[in-house]
Amino acid sequence: YTAATNNPCFDKMESNPICVQIPWDRNPEALAKWAEGRTGFPWIDAIMTQLRQEGWIHHLARHAVACFLTRGDLWISWEEGMKVFEELLLDADWSV
Repeated sequence: YTAATNNPCFDKMESNPICVQIPWDRNPEALAKWAEGRTGFPWIDAIMTQLRQEGWIHHLARHAVACFLTRGDLWISWEEGMKVFEELLLDADWSV
């Protein structure tokens, strides 16, 4: 909460002084496959399927799918992942 207090751009990369400006891949098809659990990677797909069905996944599973999206195979912005998590997670709280 402290970092967000003085940063109106805390929840986005653009104009955020504490974010490295990364040239993310813009791939709506890959993003949709990730969000729907259709990546072809069984571990990732199982986690995203559980998230859609139950609205909850273990924190290590959250880390796994977030890393797959951003630094793993897809190289898609965390902002896109945040939108999916906010939609599907029952306990979503972007500031935590």
